[in-house]
Amino acid sequence: MPDPLALVPFAIAAGGGRLGGIPASQLVAAGVTLLQRAAPLVRALAGRRAGVLLPPTTPTHAQPGGAWLVALAASDGRGMVLLSPPPGDRRLDSLCETHHIGALFTTRHTLAAWQADVPSTMPVVLLDDAPHSAHLQSADGTLDRVIDLGTHFGIPVEGDPAVEGANEECLVLIEDNTTHIVTHRALLHAARTRQPTLVADAMVVSAPRTSARLRAIIAELSALLDGGHVTEATSVPM
Repeated sequence: MPDPLALVPFAIAAGGGRLGGIPASQLVAAGVTLLQRAAPLVRALAGRRAGVLLPPTTPTHAQPGGAWLVALAASDGRGMVLLSPPPGDRRLDSLCETHHIGALFTTRHTLAAWQADVPSTMPVVLLDDAPHSAHLQSADGTLDRVIDLGTHFGIPVEGDPAVEGANEECLVLIEDNTTHIVTHRALLHAARTRQPTLVADAMVVSAPRTSARLRAIIAELSALLDGGHVTEATSVPM
């Protein structure tokens, strides 16, 4: 069985940091609990990737800081695709098909820009109220459930904090019509060495070295791995 700390969310949980004022371990626990309590979501993700719907531009107000970490934990070893096509761009439907996305994670504010473009049968998980609850819905009305994520204090994770990350895809970025796959190993390496603009070629498939979003993610991971506190204003936007 692989070391759980070889996966980014569990490595973060073990770091003892806080994101948006909430312990990172609690946010990771919420993502794991979401899968345990939402059978339709598990079925939708079987053999497929998770998708995170991101705003087209950096919002002027803070987004829920922990939403992306809950989504990453709920991806449970699948690649998580960062999606941010312009609102009204019908490519969202085709992007979900091309990248084998089974469900979308987002927030109400973000979803509002793409409401008409989300595939009608696609399960959408709204994480505004995480880590306390999540709203699972679909545009066609076949899904509309609030998932209680329970009262928990986080996942206690022990192990070697310097363990090498798993050489499996963690994040999938789409930039300039090119797909970039970033592994758990690459993200952990970049975060631990504090190289936010560099992901080693040996650890990633065609990673964008100058991606602003990737730099923000690595910088945030670096702080959380060291037990730091990341505020909502500096967190990765959703």
